[in-house]
Amino acid sequence: MKITFETPGKLAALLARKGFPPHLPCGGTGQCRRCAVRLLEGLWRTEGALVRAPATALLCQTELVGPRGVMEFEPDKSTSESILADWVSPSLPDTPEAVIGVDLGTTTLAAAKLCGGKILGRASVFNPQKRWGDNVISRIVAAQEHLDELTICLCDAVRELVNLLGAEDVTRIAVAGNTVMTSFFHGVDPSPIGTAPFQAPQLVFPARGDLFSSISSGRPVELLTVPCIGAYSGGDLTAGIAETQLSAGEMLVDLGTNCEIAFDCGDQMLCAAAAAGPAFEGMGLSSGMRAMRGAIDHYAGPGDFTMCGGDEVKPRGLCGCAYLDFLAVEAKAGRLNRFGRYVPAASEREISDGVFVTEKDIAALLTAKAAVVAGILTLEETCHARAKTIYLAGGFAWHLKLANAIAIGMLPAGRDYKIVGNTSLAGALRLAADPGAMPRMLANLHYPPRETHLNQLTSFERLFLDGLVL
Repeated sequence: MKITFETPGKLAALLARKGFPPHLPCGGTGQCRRCAVRLLEGLWRTEGALVRAPATALLCQTELVGPRGVMEFEPDKSTSESILADWVSPSLPDTPEAVIGVDLGTTTLAAAKLCGGKILGRASVFNPQKRWGDNVISRIVAAQEHLDELTICLCDAVRELVNLLGAEDVTRIAVAGNTVMTSFFHGVDPSPIGTAPFQAPQLVFPARGDLFSSISSGRPVELLTVPCIGAYSGGDLTAGIAETQLSAGEMLVDLGTNCEIAFDCGDQMLCAAAAAGPAFEGMGLSSGMRAMRGAIDHYAGPGDFTMCGGDEVKPRGLCGCAYLDFLAVEAKAGRLNRFGRYVPAASEREISDGVFVTEKDIAALLTAKAAVVAGILTLEETCHARAKTIYLAGGFAWHLKLANAIAIGMLPAGRDYKIVGNTSLAGALRLAADPGAMPRMLANLHYPPRETHLNQLTSFERLFLDGLVL
């Protein structure tokens, strides 16, 4: 579609005023170079130079300097249809009052409403903070100038979720999220998390009663927050540990952009985060997309794949699970070598009309899977113990083909895997139904969890390099 602007200004801000806030994966720094757009009319300044349309430019580095400009823009048509709001965990409390739990994800937000031990409804949206970047580091940087905006848009999105589920009869709402998202939600500057010594500004957040009064007929609704463990081990991991009732010899891996891991070694519990990046969500890849209508969700070989929305939909791209399948299937068939290169040599391979997998995509996927397996093995080496059971949490884990994840070396073989879904949401809902769970969420662990930074452990680099091959 064509969009016309009648006043000068930064292009990202102009688009936001038109109701089309852009997705800027690197937070608008220009480093990822993934926001190229076509300028059709007008005088613009981009990356320090004046250009007259027609021209191609980075959206985040461009401003209109003339009185009128026209650009070609495809709005983000992402929907929340694929966001996971399911889990496998013990029964939730049978409370007579209606409560809501919310999972504050970096990419997605999910909520569920509970009453009488039964789920009354679920709702989900994508995190609107994506305009400042698709990872927590980009948003920490953005917080230096936009902390209030980051907080307001996140709180507004949570209000939207609560409103969709109905807040008229709700007495309590509880949220769980990584430490950065939780800090934003409470208006706390997360900057200390992004610089050495990488410490969280706050781990326990006070209850509030004012945030949702506007959608509950002015009646205060108590807001509780699942406590965090450390800078990169948040309330989502705390909730997951509680929901899986993690015990000695067991590990929890919450697969996602910021892959969080907890391992109960028997005499201590170690927690860590492995920066897998957005590749598992299909982001940053040439034909990558989220698991929504038109996405290839599983791949079994050339011309053999399934799609979100059914076979009648034209393929638009691949989601993370399909990419993982692609690596496993093509490597087994000998069409990919162990270094992720095509055999015979090629720069890309067409999956369907206009849908390609490039060697650059494969490199990003190998980096993501190497981070995950290195994180798991590093904690095992540090504890001098091997996990007998590994719980896999999160939406990506819910949909992946476990055998393919093991075949490409993303998950180590010889463990008993249990896929448990969105334990962050389940834990938030449990806290909303049973406020007494708050002190128990950390106190009832066998050993107080200790966060460790993987890049400070000598074995991580070695294991990460080992994980870069198929």
